[in-house]
Amino acid sequence: MTEPGSAESTLLRGMAIFAAVVTVVLYLFGVLLVGLAAGQVGSGTDSTPMHLCRDVPEGARVDAQQVQFMPPRVRCRTTDGREFTGGVPSWLNPTLAVTFAATVVLSAAAFVQADRRAAART
Repeated sequence: MTEPGSAESTLLRGMAIFAAVVTVVLYLFGVLLVGLAAGQVGSGTDSTPMHLCRDVPEGARVDAQQVQFMPPRVRCRTTDGREFTGGVPSWLNPTLAVTFAATVVLSAAAFVQADRRAAART
């Protein structure tokens, strides 16, 4: 016979692990995309500015480009001070935030559930 609450605890732990795995996979996907974009810079005659930073308005010129891995993105700045980002799909970073928050909440709930089960046994 199983203890009361063991199924809920197992479900919470499983969901927390699944959310953590999804978060890690999405983050690695973003880092891969940003790394591929950064790998193109400085290797060849058509490598500067970065290909992601070439869609600028007419007359503007890219002044600086920055690769960030937390959150994964490429930031480009033009000479007139405008900034734009690219390198990863627009849905990736918000999805990373949601899955990370879900991992934290589900992990905390699993720990609370396990603590309550342990207290009920004694």
